[in-house]
Amino acid sequence: MQDIFKQLARILDRIPNGFPETESGVELKLLAKLFSPEEAALACQLTLEPQTARDIAQKTGRDEQETFAMLKTMTKKGLIEIERGESSLVFKLLPFMVGFYEHQNARIDEEFAHLFEDYYREAFNKIMSLKPSVHRVIPIEQTIPLNIEVMPYERASTYVENAQSWGVLPCICRVQKRLIGQACKHSEENCLVFSQKPKAFDRTDAIRAISKEEALEILVAAGKEGLVHSTGNVQKGVSYICNCCACSCGVLRGIVEFGELNAIARSDFHICVDESFCSACGLCIDHCQFKALEIHQDKNVCNVNLARCYGCGVCVSSCPMGALSLVQKPPVEIELPPVTETEWREKRAKARMENLI
Repeated sequence: MQDIFKQLARILDRIPNGFPETESGVELKLLAKLFSPEEAALACQLTLEPQTARDIAQKTGRDEQETFAMLKTMTKKGLIEIERGESSLVFKLLPFMVGFYEHQNARIDEEFAHLFEDYYREAFNKIMSLKPSVHRVIPIEQTIPLNIEVMPYERASTYVENAQSWGVLPCICRVQKRLIGQACKHSEENCLVFSQKPKAFDRTDAIRAISKEEALEILVAAGKEGLVHSTGNVQKGVSYICNCCACSCGVLRGIVEFGELNAIARSDFHICVDESFCSACGLCIDHCQFKALEIHQDKNVCNVNLARCYGCGVCVSSCPMGALSLVQKPPVEIELPPVTETEWREKRAKARMENLI
């Protein structure tokens, strides 16, 4: 039984996202908590490329109807991905993160939360240290200067406006921290998902279907709360926006707790301080999730550590004096996100191979 979870763990680690092995073997306990041995064995036959139930059944020697029923059950549990193919439904393997972990909102309990925390402590720095990062920062739209041209991928509203259906669910990072007795002060239900399929979330248990207007309101409220917008590190095909905090979010915690500055890709902006307006009140420091700001002792004004600034715009919203603003980086400093998930996988896989050499 343990062998099948080891096999699945190795397969998940070959995915560009990664699922590193630990000395304690806690990753196997995580898989055993989510997958039955039979489900794990079936997952081992899946890939990131879509396959029909018939193809999977032929590979495994199973009955096609039995295989299809098990795949549908695994889909409902959030363990694998289902899509509509040309002539039938197709199924794909999901990475651990971002992937089936984020789909466990309806199933996460205290035991699973503690297992995840143990795995985070042992292995997450290995996932977060490589480029391209899994996530990237999107600046709070209201803080972007009106007089500059902004790429569509830098506007959260672009993704919301272009969708056909919208949903919201609790942030699994904050749920996980709450379940281990380390709840933070931030609100939970503000992770946004969207789809090109109308009414995509009308019959889901874990996701609350909302309107486009509600989705935009949640983005504004999250910005006011001091949360950082982040999403998949691609320009096209984005289907979610997280609203993150360094006290609970696994990615942002990696920056603050482990010093992994590559844990999340930066926006195309950084913060600039107008010293003539700064009163050194320190409110921006309290709101900065990345610890990029401090009060300059000699000048008694806010000072920015650009190495730690991710261009989220949270501090701009918090400044009562209007002393902070987002400034677009020069073109030579802007790192364009991969255009598609396929391009992201190729670059990530190459980085992982180079890291092994």
